[in-house]
Amino acid sequence: MTRQRSPFSYVLLAMVAIVWWPSLVTEGADNSPPVSSPAASSLIECQVTSGLAGTWKIGFPTQHRLVLRSAQAVEGSASIQTVDGDGVPVTYRDPSWSFSIQDGGGSAVIEMIAKHGRGNRPIRVRVTDRNQKVLLDRTLTESERGTAIPANQPWVVGIGRDLRLSQGAMRSLGNAWGEYAVSELSQLSDIPSHLDAYAGVDVLFFSSSSTDINEGLRSEQRAAVTGWTRQGGQIVLTWGEHAMALAKYSDLMEMIPGELVTTAESCEPGPVESLLGSQQQLQPMTCALVRLQQGRVEVGTLTSDRIKLPFLAKWAYGMGSVVWIATEIDSPQMLAWDTRPGLVKYLLKDAWEKSENRATKQVFQSYDELTGQLNASLDAFSDLQLGNLGQLVLIAGLLALVIGPIDYFLVSRWWKRPRWTWWTLIAASLTTMIGTTLLAGRWKPRIPSMNALEIIDVDDQTRSLHGRSFIHYYAGRRGIYDFQAHHQSLSPSPPSGAKPKPQPNRIDWLGQPGKGLGGFDSNVTTQLGLPAYSLNSQESNSARELLGLGFPAAGTKGLLCEWNEAVDFPAGGNALTTVSGKDDLLQGSFTNPLSVDLLDATLYFAGRAYTIPSRIRPGERIPITTAIPKDIARRLQRRTFVAGEEQGVEWNPNDTGSIGRLAELLSFHRSSGAASYTGLSNRYLSVLECSDLLKLERAVVFGYLAEPVSTWTSRRNQVPVQALGGKQVTVVRLTLKVQNNNPSTSPTREYSIPIRP
Repeated sequence: MTRQRSPFSYVLLAMVAIVWWPSLVTEGADNSPPVSSPAASSLIECQVTSGLAGTWKIGFPTQHRLVLRSAQAVEGSASIQTVDGDGVPVTYRDPSWSFSIQDGGGSAVIEMIAKHGRGNRPIRVRVTDRNQKVLLDRTLTESERGTAIPANQPWVVGIGRDLRLSQGAMRSLGNAWGEYAVSELSQLSDIPSHLDAYAGVDVLFFSSSSTDINEGLRSEQRAAVTGWTRQGGQIVLTWGEHAMALAKYSDLMEMIPGELVTTAESCEPGPVESLLGSQQQLQPMTCALVRLQQGRVEVGTLTSDRIKLPFLAKWAYGMGSVVWIATEIDSPQMLAWDTRPGLVKYLLKDAWEKSENRATKQVFQSYDELTGQLNASLDAFSDLQLGNLGQLVLIAGLLALVIGPIDYFLVSRWWKRPRWTWWTLIAASLTTMIGTTLLAGRWKPRIPSMNALEIIDVDDQTRSLHGRSFIHYYAGRRGIYDFQAHHQSLSPSPPSGAKPKPQPNRIDWLGQPGKGLGGFDSNVTTQLGLPAYSLNSQESNSARELLGLGFPAAGTKGLLCEWNEAVDFPAGGNALTTVSGKDDLLQGSFTNPLSVDLLDATLYFAGRAYTIPSRIRPGERIPITTAIPKDIARRLQRRTFVAGEEQGVEWNPNDTGSIGRLAELLSFHRSSGAASYTGLSNRYLSVLECSDLLKLERAVVFGYLAEPVSTWTSRRNQVPVQALGGKQVTVVRLTLKVQNNNPSTSPTREYSIPIRP
């Protein structure tokens, strides 16, 4: 007698098939990276050093210096594989990472730049010949990969020998980050040739004492130092006895707003001792004498001829700042001085944001950085609705109600057909599956979308523009995506009227510190098993495209791009000066040097905010009115008087719709009250902070553009797709020099005594 198979058996077989089918599809797939054969590995030898003196920071571009040796003639290129902020493998390639070793053996040096999203994941170096044959493919050893420090760890780097920068032993953020990390570049080979290698450095010390290093610096190494400072870095020039050996380099002298005249021996140490309250006498020093045309002099001293000179001064250079010490901090007199650690502390006292008075916010979030707020805001898509636990419980509860009491009373008790419950179970399950699929299609649209924040820095001192675009891309449909980004020039068009072609940008992934999803300290090793992708540079790293990025259905990804261009400022376009007798008040006028309208702009200077017209057309000159400016903290916190009482707008970390205001706080976080106002720190994107510039004879015009400057193009599975919708905000920060008209604070007045060479 044949036994009849119950409907439950068919349901069980269907469930087994559903679970088993993906394994059949992916069986045999091999995603492991290729490994070179022993014969290929013996053809070439590779020595690797990573970071700056063996230290690098997670989430920032890191230099890897490869020294290749071969007994045979060989030509080829190198690439490096790491993981991004989500733990997904990514390979960096650049045509400039090529090499050629001639017959008879020899060596070649390649300096590679890659950004790592984890400190404990493998880093692989791959070397191929011109025919793409693998010559070397291996994982870096512990000694080769160096020491990884957290993304928000303060980091001090020195160029020179025996600088002893760790003597300051300074802590920040209530000891939450521990002591700052120190790297000292004591060999020429340690000093990078690309400014990206200094990314993540908080302060760079540059001493004039190591003459062999300074004399051996290549123009690319000097340009990396000045370029990094110009884009927002903080550098301490400790130039003294051997300073004149550096005066011949015009690129270094661009950082000094004046003239380096000569050096003087036996300079008076008393003012320095008084500054630090030293109980030990400092021996007379050899100092460099400089005529400054701008800047803020904090400490002066005298030569043996009673000539006054700036000893400790600070000024702006581009978007960055320079601290001047007129003697070498590693001179014999300084190294023998017991109060020297106090001087190092003093030099670093404003180097990074401190937040001992953090505000307590009754908000539970997975981040404590403004970067996390930025990512959360960019990841909020108006058409995308994410299911929560309550909705999941509701759906599961309805299903349980249908297949439980309702099914029992309706089928068994009313219809008296208990065997039908197998079919009603299948019907209820299919209905639930179809319903959730329809909800997913409604909540998670299949059309790509993109949210973007562009921050464009324009500086009239260096006549340069540096743009950054932070985006979150919503894919909609799963697939393999390629990305390119271009920008339109903001310089006025030539008289011929020919509009310049869009220029390519440099793309990279965007991450954030912390242990949350996408955080650098996350315990997730690889997100969703996504495939590896590549970042391919062109034209010596001035342009970079992204190829092969995998997206799950309704997945999002954070990306960024950067670009640079020269800006032709009109002659006499900036005529801003301080009011006589008032260092913190402005007068004069400025001109919009861009080819587009500047909208809803505010001018910030020296702790004050000035109201200017809501639309500034290209080439339009804007006078500074005599109206009383507002306090910058009141302006940033939106404080006003209502019914005789002062009221402000408390910062809400859950507010993901105010991207423009978030950009304003990223730019002036310290001026707003820092973490005591927002409850967040601004360490990972501290390069965007402009608060210090406002104290260094610089005014910043913060405004918006009507349309984005950069455009993103994408392909899904080699088919072009266009992102529709999304929030796109473009911010311009125009930095203008301010002429100081007050004799009491102007360095050109106080230190204008002729100096005899």
